Amino acid sequence: MVKTEQGSRNAFNISDPKRYRCQVHHYHRKLSRLYLSVYKGVRTEPAFYLLFSDVAYIDAPMSWPSAEFDIAARSDCIELLLNVGLVGEAIHQFPDAYASITDYARLYQVHSAQNVIRIVAGSAAILQDIPAEIK
Repeated sequence: MVKTEQGSRNAFNISDPKRYRCQVHHYHRKLSRLYLSVYKGVRTEPAFYLLFSDVAYIDAPMSWPSAEFDIAARSDCIELLLNVGLVGEAIHQFPDAYASITDYARLYQVHSAQNVIRIVAGSAAILQDIPAEIK
């Protein structure tokens, strides 16, 4: 089961997530869906896929080591949304001003040795397969 609480560690409950690596498989811009292929070790076939829906922001290379996704605190998510211009300064005076975004947005992060992967999305799921049209 995928965790949804902000501040959660290992959001996808993957056993030993550092033994995996992620690769961007497909981004569907009209639907704001990001598909990641997740590989175990040096295997060339994905062990599974991750789907992020209602994606608002992505800061990631095309591939990285580790599938250890955490969900950042709500304040960190709002700060990022503010810094990249997805919400305005009014959020400091009127916390509900952007409720349609901030009530659902989650900042998923992976802290790898090289960088921090950041994905802001409304939800995420583990998939065993992906639609044939994007394979």
